[in-house]
This record gives sequence, C-alpha cells and structure tokens, in this order.
Amino acid sequence: MEIVVYQPEIAGNVGAIIRLSANSGIPVNFIKPFGFNMQENKIRRAGLDYQDLAFVKNYESWIDFIDSNKNKSIACLSSKGDKEYWNEELNNFDFLLFGPESVGLPDEIREKYLNLTIPMKERSRSINLANSVSIVMFEAIRQANVK
Repeated sequence: MEIVVYQPEIAGNVGAIIRLSANSGIPVNFIKPFGFNMQENKIRRAGLDYQDLAFVKNYESWIDFIDSNKNKSIACLSSKGDKEYWNEELNNFDFLLFGPESVGLPDEIREKYLNLTIPMKERSRSINLANSVSIVMFEAIRQANVK
C-alpha cells in the first residue's frame, strides 16, 4: 500500500507527509501541479532532514500516474466518502488517494473508486491533509500488525 496525494497546495503538509513516509516506511506519491515550489523552506522545515529517508515519487499529472500504474487498486479518502476507513482492509489496496486541501478530489476521479472517510463531527468540513494521511497510514500499519 502506498499513499498518493493529488495536487497538494500547502508546502507544510507535503513536508509533514514526507516525514511520515520516512518514519513509517510507506511510500508516498505526489501528483502535480503543486500549489507551491517544491524547494520552499516550509517543506524542508516540516520534513526536516527526512526527505532522503522517505520513499517519494512525483508524477507530472493524473494521466501520468494512471498510465504508470495500470491495473492497480485505488481507494479514495474523502470527506464525501461513505465508508469509514477502518472498516476496510487498507493493505488490500495498492494506493490510498487523498485530494488537495481546499477542494478535495475531483468528482470524476472519486466516482471511479471506493470512497472512504474519516468520521468527523457534524458540520465539520475536513481534517488537515497531513493529519488525515497520518490517521489512515497508521491504521494500515495497525491492520498489518494484527494479522
């Protein structure tokens, strides 16, 4: 199982996700365009010196990602999802896909895959992207260790 972040907008979130990858051993894939410059200090500050220890791959576009990963299974994580993430065997998917901070995944992508959600209180809009990745990533690790 790998994490995929579609068109991230906030450098600090990307840095935190890179750090999560380094600490968990779970690869992370970022799909361009980004809403920031990858050399921003916020990425380095949040990721500290973990970038060399993380498993990171960047894709130029959604089409590039899909073309490179044909026949792979994908589940989307979205506030619009209809199944709690913990009720699925997360490691059965090749990729867990997260959307950009301000708008989430486009409907045309979400409609093609299973949609999972992190339950929130009513009227909550969303959980921070890096926090969402962390929650789901460590549930996948927990599930793998229960077996």
